[in-house]
Amino acid sequence: MSDDFNDNPFDQLKGANAPDPRTDARKRAMLAGMAAFEAAQKTEKTTAPTKGYGASGRLSSIISSLKGIKIMDMRIPIGTVAIALLIVPLGYQLYSSTSMTPADTSERAPIVVADAPKPQDEPIPDAAARVPSMVSPAPSSRPSAPTTKAPVSPAPAEPVAAEPAQDASLANQASAPVADAAQMEAAPTIDRLAPPGVDTKRTVNSGAAAFGGASAPARPIALNSTVQTQTVAQPSDQFASFAEQRLKVAATDPVSTFSLDVDTASYAYARRLIEGGEVPAPDAVRIEEMINYFPYDYAPAESAAVPFQPTVAVYPTPWNAKTQLLQIGIKGYIPPAEETKPANLVFLIDTSGSMDSPDKLPLLQRAFGLLVDQLGADDTVSIVAYAGSAGVVLEPTKATEKAKILSALGELKPYGTTAGSEGITLAYRLAEQARVAGGANRVILATDGDFNVGIDDPKALETFIKAKRESGITLSVLGFGRGINDSTMQALAQTGNGNASYISSFREAQKVLVDQVGGTLHTIAKDVKVQVEFNPAVISEYRLIGYETRVLNREDFNNDKVDAGDVGAGTTVTALYEITPVGSGAELVDPLRYGGEAATDTKPGDEIAFLKMRYKQPDSDVSQLIEKAVTPAVVYGDIADVTDDMRFAAAVAAFGQKLRDSDYGGTMSWEQIEALARSGKGADEGGYRAEFISLVRTASLLKPDTATPAN
Repeated sequence: MSDDFNDNPFDQLKGANAPDPRTDARKRAMLAGMAAFEAAQKTEKTTAPTKGYGASGRLSSIISSLKGIKIMDMRIPIGTVAIALLIVPLGYQLYSSTSMTPADTSERAPIVVADAPKPQDEPIPDAAARVPSMVSPAPSSRPSAPTTKAPVSPAPAEPVAAEPAQDASLANQASAPVADAAQMEAAPTIDRLAPPGVDTKRTVNSGAAAFGGASAPARPIALNSTVQTQTVAQPSDQFASFAEQRLKVAATDPVSTFSLDVDTASYAYARRLIEGGEVPAPDAVRIEEMINYFPYDYAPAESAAVPFQPTVAVYPTPWNAKTQLLQIGIKGYIPPAEETKPANLVFLIDTSGSMDSPDKLPLLQRAFGLLVDQLGADDTVSIVAYAGSAGVVLEPTKATEKAKILSALGELKPYGTTAGSEGITLAYRLAEQARVAGGANRVILATDGDFNVGIDDPKALETFIKAKRESGITLSVLGFGRGINDSTMQALAQTGNGNASYISSFREAQKVLVDQVGGTLHTIAKDVKVQVEFNPAVISEYRLIGYETRVLNREDFNNDKVDAGDVGAGTTVTALYEITPVGSGAELVDPLRYGGEAATDTKPGDEIAFLKMRYKQPDSDVSQLIEKAVTPAVVYGDIADVTDDMRFAAAVAAFGQKLRDSDYGGTMSWEQIEALARSGKGADEGGYRAEFISLVRTASLLKPDTATPAN
């Protein structure tokens, strides 16, 4: 052998240190090497020998001068070993990097949950503390609040019973950066807040998770990819435009008249938008519906003969140190179980193409399933679908046949355009067919409000519904999803003497159709009207907070032909007036130069106002009258002395005014609203008030304070 053999490449290769592979990886690498070797062998047998020069015959070396080194003859074994030694470490690296990663799973983008500002320990502003110049409480007869004097400084943030993630349509929109996967699985709702100038939307927990089902997987995001935020056009939700209630002068306009409103759709809709990172439009904020979303512990009625008794109180306004709030509240009579009347229900369900969204028809089917579970043996259910053409899905069926009813619900599919008028006609026909004498005969319309075919004359449709209402068949409306036509839904519900609710999630369906099913289905008083006359010797100015779409003329109060709102069993309804005492210094209207004061026989310090309410029994067309004087005996000088319900109702009113950019109550800061709501949280069965406190914190980040808070 030549001495040059010391440079043999085998000696160089054998000195290389290969990592100790795992057993599986080594086995794969060896199999790959053997395969490569066999392929090379086959190639050598089938390939013609390499030709050399004529003088030297076959070329046995790349460099012909090195005769003793036959590297060309060694190229195949060297190549095979080199391939094997390269594949082994590569196989080890591949196995190490993938063996702990589940197959077909991409790494999720990090989720960032913006921290809501924590409330500072501070009392409710002095503006809400005492009102020295206002109507003074009676020295010896001031009512005692059911609760002890509550501290009004905000407590540490408490965990909120979060509503399940809503809006599968929002799940397809661009999102702001989101928190880690563990947080996403742990919390049913994630509040994401948009950076300044960017309208970002939530992107996780779509589909079934939004309605109480299993959580749908998040859209996979490739490793090392960049998460970008973008603004996505929203469906066009339609709301009737209205102007905020204006201030009235008691000397020239002392009487205020309105119809009660038991709807709650506005709060549920606004909550959905805020939790999704959007601020609702002003016309979507109806303050009375926000206040009435929450139950209050008013005095119950003793019998069905007088189905409610008003509770009144006067206390300092949180956002204005020189004015007061007059709160009027009622709670509908709750009949015992043996007095519950049978229900004849017709589900009128929109199955048009616009309902093809997880937060529409699928949620609707689950919601009605909840309602069916609440019905008794004497109740009846019918189902009508409308989409392109109306059709009976289920003839009148006893509620005991739950499997049959649920099966009919489950077979509904979205298709076609919407022929709402045809569906309503057929639904009322079934309601007539199964009418229950003395019971609750009601059509429940469930839709996104998209009536785009079949209603050539909306006025004719309203006339039809009104006629059926007078025959004893009422109409309620449940709204689902984005792109709703709220103005149409409200008009139909008001005309049909029913209520309008917005079902944003499975939890909201449970509240409306399970927890408050009595108020939804069973009417204890109809055409309920309120009239308040203010004493100009005591009150100089006043304004009704909310109820803009429910205002009545003064003469309508005694006219039994004029329709008004109905009250269901156990339903609580609240109305708030902001009143300005004479001489308080808060008057906004100057006295007339040439006009005299209104004549009055009432002396200062006597009655503040006089409350009158009219209602009809469910089976009567003649109204009954309830009267109550508002005296200094119901005046509180310190907001800390009032009940939890009163403080909480005032906080919700302030919240609604701030969302609407009110001309009157917008100077109260989010932190002050949260502190007031926290002080009135009370027992909070169901966790709705805790949820509201969380909503205030989220709204404060979406719409930060820009004005100096009230002092």
